[in-house]
Amino acid sequence: MKIQAELVIDAKSILGGNPYWDEQTQTLCWVDLMDSKVYTYSPETHTNRWLEVNQYVGAYLPRRNGGAVIALQTGVYLLQPHTKEVVPVFSSDPNQAENRFICGKCDPAGRFWAGTSDLEGKRPWGTLYCMNHDHTLRPVLVNATLPWGMAWSPDGRMMYFIDSPTREIVAFDFCLETGSLDRKRVVAEFPEGAGWPAGMTVDEEGKLWVAHWGGARVSRWDPVTGRLLATVNLPVSQVTACVFGGAQLDELYITTGRYLLNEKELVRQPQAGGVFKVKPGFKGLPAPKFAG
Repeated sequence: MKIQAELVIDAKSILGGNPYWDEQTQTLCWVDLMDSKVYTYSPETHTNRWLEVNQYVGAYLPRRNGGAVIALQTGVYLLQPHTKEVVPVFSSDPNQAENRFICGKCDPAGRFWAGTSDLEGKRPWGTLYCMNHDHTLRPVLVNATLPWGMAWSPDGRMMYFIDSPTREIVAFDFCLETGSLDRKRVVAEFPEGAGWPAGMTVDEEGKLWVAHWGGARVSRWDPVTGRLLATVNLPVSQVTACVFGGAQLDELYITTGRYLLNEKELVRQPQAGGVFKVKPGFKGLPAPKFAG
């Protein structure tokens, strides 16, 4: 099954990504990974606002008690809800100045997970961290190159992870109580010519929706059988991530970028860097907020 998406925000971002749907406010939050802006889009009013954070931003997620957790190039910060003060909770290793946070998501228990990579995403310098409710961080996976995708099964007992250059989607048994991982295995593999797996989300049936960087599509996969089930085609090649949104969580929002496209490619892809939307006939799950 193939589906076509429509452009909803002609953002022309360099590297849009890590979208988050806030059920409480009915807004879409996303970032430009190669810029310093966090965006908030309201489908009801068709307005797209932005917040300047003054350095490369990897993720921005709301907290349950207000404010947000932000992953930036230099570390992880908390945005206080009333004062708008940004408080550092974790500083990146100064010996790895070329590294930056590239992704961030919360697990069903409200822990914050964030991954780092080098600025070019080519060297195995990346680490996947988990931040607990008390704001302590621990490294969970090391020597990753581009840890771009994370998702959890509907029952919270499985975590899916993508290190893009491997072309693999892997699964771990996930302990919801402690956040520990066990029994790594490959559940799907991207064929040559399909691009690289990037950001992903899960629907209410437990199937995976994965963005194809360099592949001009988002695909739906069965993590049990490894089968490709559906494809959403896009008129742009650099597809980065997706998330379910809308009042019924039946709309799939898709972020894209212009990064690494030359002038001729940009002429052929005038909507590159935009945010797209499609109703694929499936529903997603509410996105967890950080509980700390």
